[in-house]
Amino acid sequence: MSHGLTTSNSYYTGRLAAWHKLGKVRGEHATSDTLLSETPFQYTVFKSQLQDGLGRPVKAWGTFRWNYSDKLAGNKTAAEFLGPVGEDYTCVQHAEGFKTIDAIMQSVNGAHYETAGVLGNGERVWALADLGLGFNIGDDVHKNFVLFVTGHDGSMAHTYKLVDERVVCANTLAMALSEKGFKSSFRHTKNAQGRILDAREAMAALMGEGNTLKNRFELLASRKMTREAVTSIFDRLFPKQKTEAGEDRNTTRRENIIADILRVYEANDGNAFPEQRGTAYNLLQGVTGYVDHVRGQRDGRAESAMFGSGDALKSKAFEVIMSAAPGLPEIARKMTFVSGEGSTGSSLLDSLVEASV
Repeated sequence: MSHGLTTSNSYYTGRLAAWHKLGKVRGEHATSDTLLSETPFQYTVFKSQLQDGLGRPVKAWGTFRWNYSDKLAGNKTAAEFLGPVGEDYTCVQHAEGFKTIDAIMQSVNGAHYETAGVLGNGERVWALADLGLGFNIGDDVHKNFVLFVTGHDGSMAHTYKLVDERVVCANTLAMALSEKGFKSSFRHTKNAQGRILDAREAMAALMGEGNTLKNRFELLASRKMTREAVTSIFDRLFPKQKTEAGEDRNTTRRENIIADILRVYEANDGNAFPEQRGTAYNLLQGVTGYVDHVRGQRDGRAESAMFGSGDALKSKAFEVIMSAAPGLPEIARKMTFVSGEGSTGSSLLDSLVEASV
């Protein structure tokens, strides 16, 4: 299993040792100031227009790593190329990610940095904080690490995500990014800084709720979905278009989206947690699973134009399902879908039946 820590600038630092036995083991909690003062994080990233072999500027740009010590000494030849980027690409320094993690941790007692690292020649940087807010929904364990990761070479967005995986290398980073759950990602554009500040406030507020978040999940896990509630929730998440006469009109795209979500809902993550089947919590996971693992296989841009970005859809789903949950029956029986592989959203919804536990 590759850990991606073999290049000269790659680095791991953590409170505990990692499986690959590389990097620095602190044995204690560290602050962002401590981490950022370590040499591997001591660099800035800048963008520059590229040139051809004759020294003429071409319509292409790239990002470069410049160590603080070399920049202070004026040693321009020491700057290292990281990757090609577009003309609109704006450098966002990794220190901004640590500032956001700091803001989140201030709202949670006992939160601390768990790991941090640099991959490649500095193309990617991550930091992982333990929020100390782990809880279980049935057998489903929520450890509640908050992960920051950014790409300095145009390969990935500036991202914050709630994860279960303890990130210590490239492989575990990929596993964490593939998890379901809350995520905010921002492209490196001139508007990124403002959006990062908004995400900082939103995530700090979310984490500050602490046990409230646990209580909300427990409420969702204790409520049984009904056909009427599912219909109402989907009507709010995916409003029907209007005809010229003002009548509701369904669309094939809307039907396909609903069908996909219901299939993820029915699968219940391979029925890994049977006690969640048919619950409001199961439906929320269905929307999240659709956004993270199904939506990208379709024309995501078209769906984003119609129903908003993936992150916005997940946030709205949480809001809409939470508002419906108090009116749902408490769990006494569990829901089952009976459907064929090619069923549409309507036929899946029509096949909703209740089965006794």
